[in-house]
Amino acid sequence: MNHIKCCAFTGHRPRSFSFGYNEDSPEFQNLILKIKNCIIQVCNSGCRTFYCGMAEGVDLWCGELVLEMKYRFDPPLEICAVVPFLAQPQGMCLKNQKRYRMIMEQANERYLVSRKFTKSCFRKRNCFLVDSCDAIIAVFDEKNTISGTGQTVRYARKKGKTIFLVQP
Repeated sequence: MNHIKCCAFTGHRPRSFSFGYNEDSPEFQNLILKIKNCIIQVCNSGCRTFYCGMAEGVDLWCGELVLEMKYRFDPPLEICAVVPFLAQPQGMCLKNQKRYRMIMEQANERYLVSRKFTKSCFRKRNCFLVDSCDAIIAVFDEKNTISGTGQTVRYARKKGKTIFLVQP
């Protein structure tokens, strides 16, 4: 495995998982454990910087995990928030709006793709994530190729990035 300096996250929204927004479910807890183990694996290869696309679901879960593990590594982990448009958190449930704010407050860097929503702001955000990193952690059902996550994984493969696939 190549030395990885920085890594991005991509993955589905809660509605795409069997547990939906039920974070008390065993399925959710199992997925979080898989993601956490993958983040640790990436950190053990040298990664200390993670890029988070700030969407509900996998992005925010991963961002939260990175912040929880921040000081377990030397040097500490860093997180970069990549926001597709300013009003992104307005459509989120209150719990995820709180996660969003926490990650934004603790982010080492913040990037804004577009001030206003556009048809292309998510695609541009996804390309920025891939282009900025050596690897991606993709929480991805490969049967769901039409999704934005599928688009991001295809772009990462095209760019020759290392992909850590976490099966939901």
